Amino acid sequence: MQEQSVTGSGAYPVRLTFSAVTVLMLVVLAAWALVFHKGLVSAVAIWYGSDIFNHCMFVLPGAFYLIYLKRDALLNTPIKPSMWTLIFIAPLVALYAVGLAGDVQIFMHAAMFTLLPVLYWFVLGTKAARTILFPLVFILFCIPIGEELVPLLQQIAATFSVQLLELSGVPVFRSGLYIEIPKGRFLVAEACSGISFFIASLVIGSLYAYLNMQAPWRRASFVLLSIVFPVAANIVRVYGIIMIAHMSDMKYAVGADHLIYGWFFFAFVIICLLALGEFIRERAPKSTADDIADSNERVEQHSGQAISAYGKAGLAGFSAVMVLSTVWFQFIQSALPEALNKAYTFNRATEDVVDDASMRLPWQVKYRRATAERYLLMDADASAEITIYQAFYAAGQGELISSINRFYDQDNWTKVEDIKIDALDKPYSMELISSPSGQLRLMAYWFVLNQSVYANQRETKIAQIAKTLSGEPAHGGVVALSMEVERRELARQQAQLSAFIEKQYASLSDDVRLGQ
Repeated sequence: MQEQSVTGSGAYPVRLTFSAVTVLMLVVLAAWALVFHKGLVSAVAIWYGSDIFNHCMFVLPGAFYLIYLKRDALLNTPIKPSMWTLIFIAPLVALYAVGLAGDVQIFMHAAMFTLLPVLYWFVLGTKAARTILFPLVFILFCIPIGEELVPLLQQIAATFSVQLLELSGVPVFRSGLYIEIPKGRFLVAEACSGISFFIASLVIGSLYAYLNMQAPWRRASFVLLSIVFPVAANIVRVYGIIMIAHMSDMKYAVGADHLIYGWFFFAFVIICLLALGEFIRERAPKSTADDIADSNERVEQHSGQAISAYGKAGLAGFSAVMVLSTVWFQFIQSALPEALNKAYTFNRATEDVVDDASMRLPWQVKYRRATAERYLLMDADASAEITIYQAFYAAGQGELISSINRFYDQDNWTKVEDIKIDALDKPYSMELISSPSGQLRLMAYWFVLNQSVYANQRETKIAQIAKTLSGEPAHGGVVALSMEVERRELARQQAQLSAFIEKQYASLSDDVRLGQ
C-alpha cells in the first residue's frame, strides 16, 4: 500500500499514514500495559493456568488483526479525539485503583480490559472507533470471567439429561447433581458443566458473525445461537455418556473415556456451530475486477488522514491520564506494606502437624503464594479423622481471596451442595463435596481478617478493601477442615464435625493471626 497523505482539516495538521496510525495504536497499547502491568500479569497467569480461559491469550492478537483488516476504512476516517470519553475513563481508573488496593483481581481485570478500547476511542475519536467497533468490543473477551455460571450449567445439564433418560425408558433417580440408573451412579461434576464449551462457543460465534454476516439480525441471531447451542449440546453429551455406560454395562464412557469423548465432542460442537453459520449467513456476490480496481484506487487516494491541533490536545490528554494513573497507583502501592524479611511461623507446633515432605490432603487444597501455611491431622474421636489446612497472608504479600485459590482440586472433586450453618457467634461455611468415584467429604472453612472472622469470600474481600483504603494493614488467614463421610451417616457426621469446630474454633482462628 502506498503511503500518500492528504490535507486534513484544522490548524497545524500533522498527516498520518497507515504506519503512523499503527505506531499511535502501539504506543497506546504499550502505555496501557506499562501502567496496568500488575493486573495484566495476574490476568496472563489465569489465562495460562485455567483451561477455561486459555482462549484469552489469543484475543488481543485477534483484535488487532481485525483492526488491520479494517485499515482502509480507518485511514479514510478523520482522527479527532473524543474528550468526553473521560467520563468513562475516570471511573474505570478508579475501579482499577480499588482492585489494586484490595488485590481484587476481577476489578482490576474488568477495569483494565474495558479501559483499553475506551482509550482507543479517546485517542482516535468517535468516528474512527465506530469503524473498528467490533475489534474494540472483542477485547472484552480478555476478562477471565464466567466460572460463576458453572453451578447453573451443572443444574441445567443434570435436569435435562434426566428428562432425556426418562424419554428413553431408562429408570433414573436424581439426587442433586447425582444421577442413578440401574447400571451405576453418575455425578454431573464441574468438568461436566460445559463451561469451556460455552465460553469458547460464544467467542468463536461472535467472531464468525462479525466476519461472515452483514445484517444485524443475522449477527444477533447467530450470537444467540452460539450461547444456546453449546448448552443444548452439553445436555446431549451428558445424556450420551450415561446411555453409552448403560448400554455397555459401565464398560465405556467412564473415567478417561469420559474426557476423551468430551474433547471430541467439543470439536464436533464447534464444527456444527460453524456449519449452522454457513447456513445462516448471506451469500455475497463476487467482486468484479473493476470493483477491485476502483477500491485500490480509492485506497491510494486516501491512504492518510490528518490530525489537527485539537488532536494533539487529545494525545496530550491521553498522556496526562496515563501519568496521573501511574502516580495514583504508585501512591496506593506505597501505602501497602512492603514485603518484609520477617519469617512468619505458626506458634502451635504439635505432633499433629504433618511433615512438609508429605503435605498431601485427600481434598488437595490449592491456595497460592501463602506467606505461611500448614497442614494438621487430628482425631475428633476414634472413628473420625479430620484434616485441616491453615494459611496466613501478610498484607501486600499474596491474595487471600482469589478466583484461583481452591479448597480442593476441581478435576477430582466437585461441590454437591451447600449446608446451612446457624452459627452467628462463630461464623463458618460448610459444603458437601464428592469425587467421581462417589467418595464424599464434608468441607468447612472460614476467613480471619485481623480480629474479625467471616464465613464467605465476598464479605472478607469487602472488609479487606475497606481496611486497605483506610491505611490499615489487612493481614488475613483461612482455616479449612474436612472429613470423609457416608451418605447414610451424613447427619450424624455433620454434627460431629460441627462439635469439633465449636471446640477448636478460637484456637484455629488465633493460629492464622500471625500479623497481630
